[in-house]
Amino acid sequence: MNDQQHDSHVGRVEAHRLDGFIDAAFAFAVSVLAIAGAEVPHSLHDLMSALDRIPAFACSFATLMIFWHRHVRWRDRFRLHDTTSMMLSLMLVFFALIFVYPLNMLFQAMFSSLYEALAHQELSGSPTITSVHDVKALYLCYALAYACMAGCLVCLYRHSLRKVHLQHPERIEAREVMYTQSGSLCVALLSLCATLLIPETPAWAPLPGFIYMLISPMYWIAGRWARRAKESVA
Repeated sequence: MNDQQHDSHVGRVEAHRLDGFIDAAFAFAVSVLAIAGAEVPHSLHDLMSALDRIPAFACSFATLMIFWHRHVRWRDRFRLHDTTSMMLSLMLVFFALIFVYPLNMLFQAMFSSLYEALAHQELSGSPTITSVHDVKALYLCYALAYACMAGCLVCLYRHSLRKVHLQHPERIEAREVMYTQSGSLCVALLSLCATLLIPETPAWAPLPGFIYMLISPMYWIAGRWARRAKESVA
């Protein structure tokens, strides 16, 4: 084996190890979600309380899996493992492990409030959030982590589109993902600004969360652009 073949083999091994590490890190983040605040149930009441946490876990799980799947699609499409890609991928993992805590607390608090409003009963094991100031602090952490993760994906796709030549349809699909993540980044930053500017009154507290509903129109706009771009090529 000559030096060039040896370097290529080493590069492939390092790439596979990095991919495995990133997948394992996301799996660990999901495990943290599953065990966060959970204890082994010792009674039917404890079991029902644990089941009450399933909706929050499902939403948290789905959010993390969106970011993981975006990275998997990037990996399968580009197969780029230069220094910049490696650093951005590791930064994505770093922010995912930070993201898991405010993500879990936010959805737990949201579903706990909904449950208490409907059942007029406090949900045991729910996060202790006693003021609008606490809500703003939680939204602030969430928005920062969400923006950083979306920003990592935007930078990954932008860097890869410059480095790797793709067929036109594949390039359109990659740009669609980059645009959707750019929109998600803008929404997170808008929520961050709203969190900093809203008064500390209960009436304004839900606003930063409602802003994330703008992500759906962002996905629709990017998908519409992608369909038109593919039709123009065809």
